[in-house]
Amino acid sequence: MAALTTQNIVDAGTAPTFVAAAASDTAEIGSGVNTYVHYKNTDSNAKTITITVPGNTSYGEPNPDPALTLPANTGELRIPLRKIYDPGDGTGRATLAVTGTGGVTGVTVAVVRLG
Repeated sequence: MAALTTQNIVDAGTAPTFVAAAASDTAEIGSGVNTYVHYKNTDSNAKTITITVPGNTSYGEPNPDPALTLPANTGELRIPLRKIYDPGDGTGRATLAVTGTGGVTGVTVAVVRLG
């Protein structure tokens, strides 16, 4: 598991730097409305990005973990990092997993905070 670095976007129009994704990464949530994770996929296989949502529903069942499809070849996905993804362990970091045929081959990621 890798702890991804958050990059701040400034008024001058900074472009984020992408790094190779790991099978499981963590990303800073920020305020819950100003930070997102941006995935790119150049592999010929689509991937699934799953976000761990801690805790239980009011019925005592585990909260569902969103599973989003990252398309193949030139696919991109931007996911807002919401407060509900905070594990409550003091880190303020969401856990994101990449799965699919070929694993993380061709998948890059950047965590971006809006200024």
